[in-house]
Amino acid sequence: MTRKTSHGPLLFTVYSVYFICGMAICFEGAFMPEFKEHFHLNYQQQMYIMFAKNIPFVIFSILIGLLSKKIGFKNCLTVALFLFAAGTALLIPGLMHTDYYLLLTGFFILGIAFNFELVAGNPLLLGLGDPSRSSSRLNLGNALGAIAQIIAPLIIILIVPATVVTVSGRIPYINRIFIAIAIILAFIGILTLMIKDIRISSFEKNPNENSRFSGFTVVLKNKKLLLGFLAIFLTLGTEAGIFGLYRNYTEDLSVAGLSSRQSYTFFTIYFAVFAAGRLTGAYIQRRVKPAVTLTFSTVIAMILLLLMITVNGNLALISVTLLGFFISIFFPTLYAISIEGSGSETGLASGLLTMGFLGAAVIPVLQGKLADLIGLKYSFIIGLAAYGYVLYYSLVVIRSGNLRIKES
Repeated sequence: MTRKTSHGPLLFTVYSVYFICGMAICFEGAFMPEFKEHFHLNYQQQMYIMFAKNIPFVIFSILIGLLSKKIGFKNCLTVALFLFAAGTALLIPGLMHTDYYLLLTGFFILGIAFNFELVAGNPLLLGLGDPSRSSSRLNLGNALGAIAQIIAPLIIILIVPATVVTVSGRIPYINRIFIAIAIILAFIGILTLMIKDIRISSFEKNPNENSRFSGFTVVLKNKKLLLGFLAIFLTLGTEAGIFGLYRNYTEDLSVAGLSSRQSYTFFTIYFAVFAAGRLTGAYIQRRVKPAVTLTFSTVIAMILLLLMITVNGNLALISVTLLGFFISIFFPTLYAISIEGSGSETGLASGLLTMGFLGAAVIPVLQGKLADLIGLKYSFIIGLAAYGYVLYYSLVVIRSGNLRIKES
């Protein structure tokens, strides 16, 4: 009873951070068509925003994983919030002065912040509570981020008047949103300084571990971890492409031909569906093996991707929106599967897995180039190969029996 009580404030803090940061990172996807027009970009150039936001994961993830062992996971979350505030604030002059490189720099800082959040926050969600429900907590934490991403497009609809149809007319409203988000992030960062950190016994050094291997050697010898890294690389890359091009796809005349305001509305629905998927996954994985739910979701996701490529109109719109429900559990579930049993090297293993966001930097750019060459609709074929590998990985995990969920 005492342990659960002591974990409460920090666990609540982590959930809160996931919520507010989820709202912050939503906006680059929400304003992708505006960025494309404002800076006169093609699809590949547009997706450099996703590259700038996600490339920090390959540069800093391992370093942040090592840093977390020095300053603690909670303090890493505090750093994340201040970086989120700085990156969001930098977007404002980038838009005001039509400086695309300054905008990319802001997203690069946001990427570093997101890196800190995941390297520190995911292990906390895994370690603060019953080990048999770690995957459930991880899905819940990420679901809160998805719920925040529902609210972000709604804010846009409420703040930006329907009569403002030009991109130049929307920019002042966009900047006001960024100012408010930056202030809120900085304020919450100050509040986290007052929360006491907690040592998690499951992440401490195990005396039974083989002393010949430590740090990187232990991590690199973990086959399940490395295969999981590749699965995360591919799924995050595909997810980033869907996220970054959702509004472009729904506004495309060959797909659904929605207006800007209509695409905002459906973008909100997409994240509502995404959040519902996370919450459903968090509930189901309390009793069902995560690998089983992952297998089922992957098969459905591949079917929906095929529909997105081959149909148009309402069926295409339903397919891309419903896709969010099934892909929502991919990252937290793969993360929980892959990192299980990392022990004292959990921080380093978390850093390696978080480097999977390199996929979210590289694959969207490749998809953007593919969209310029063969059309936006057909560029989503890139996700079929990615999800094919995830299906293989989940089946391997099921056969190995590595993730038997214990009854509480």
